[in-house]
Amino acid sequence: MQSEPPLQTNAKRNVETIAQVEQQLLRQRSPMEHIGESIARYFGSLQFIVAHVFFITGWIALNTGTFPRMQPVDPYPFPFISFIVGIEFIFLTTFVLMNQKHQIRRTEQWSHLHLQLSVLTEQEVTKNMQMLDMICQRLRLHDPTQDQELKEMAQTTSVAALVDEIGKVRELGQALVEETGDSGEGGKQERGDRRR
Repeated sequence: MQSEPPLQTNAKRNVETIAQVEQQLLRQRSPMEHIGESIARYFGSLQFIVAHVFFITGWIALNTGTFPRMQPVDPYPFPFISFIVGIEFIFLTTFVLMNQKHQIRRTEQWSHLHLQLSVLTEQEVTKNMQMLDMICQRLRLHDPTQDQELKEMAQTTSVAALVDEIGKVRELGQALVEETGDSGEGGKQERGDRRR
């Protein structure tokens, strides 16, 4: 069996950097968010399910006369256990929503970081294109002014203009979908009228 090649130094450094960023984001949690995440993690565990199975089974056995010497405290249809489960559901939902809110904030932070890195990468690539263009002119390898695509790639991309263009295209696509949906429903209605 061949041993896998060792990880490159740059890759290790990148992994360590991402881990540091993740740890920094985790340290920004408030104490309440930390508690809520721990509780939500327990609620989603197998131990929680097993504990509930044993507790509810024992409760039903206790209150259905399985143990003759013990007086039922919550006879069928078990209103008290239903009340407890309802209260538990409210707290469970609250903690899960708190955890989701924290996860959404972390996702937004990572998305913002990705956007910043993408913009920085675009700026660096544009600067590299401009430098290559100057080198080609200096060495007289070819006339880069004749290549229109190269000229466009060497220009800085306006992020705001790109966002506007994406918005316009999405609105146009949504309008086409709505128009197609309306015409599709209209076509179905016309076919139904013809059959009658």
